[in-house]
Amino acid sequence: MPPKLNVETSELIDEVGASVKISDFKGKYVLVNYFQTWCGDCIQELESMDTLQMKVGKDGIKILVISDEPWKKITRFKEKYCNTLAYYQSIKTLNSQNIRVFPTSFLLDPNGELILSKIHSFKWDSEEVLHLIK
Repeated sequence: MPPKLNVETSELIDEVGASVKISDFKGKYVLVNYFQTWCGDCIQELESMDTLQMKVGKDGIKILVISDEPWKKITRFKEKYCNTLAYYQSIKTLNSQNIRVFPTSFLLDPNGELILSKIHSFKWDSEEVLHLIK
């Protein structure tokens, strides 16, 4: 079972160094994906997240790909596997947030309410997810 997600206290740094919280993205669907660069399952599901974003559109869903690893590792990962998604660095360690299985993902509705959570790799462009979003 995935841990509890606290959108108000999630402190993230975006790729240009700005501080953001998951709650900053209310108003659209948000897919929060916690990953580690060494995680094979994380790599496996990137394509389906990219396809989901293409199908729904950037105005309809925001996908946050989050790690607590150094930016150098995150950037290398992004360049090697999928550079179309938005990557973030968690200020707090993922372990301290009880995120110990990778990937761990949460789908939030435009009000910030949790509608789906998954641990391990998942097919994010599936009919199940598209039905929840539309």
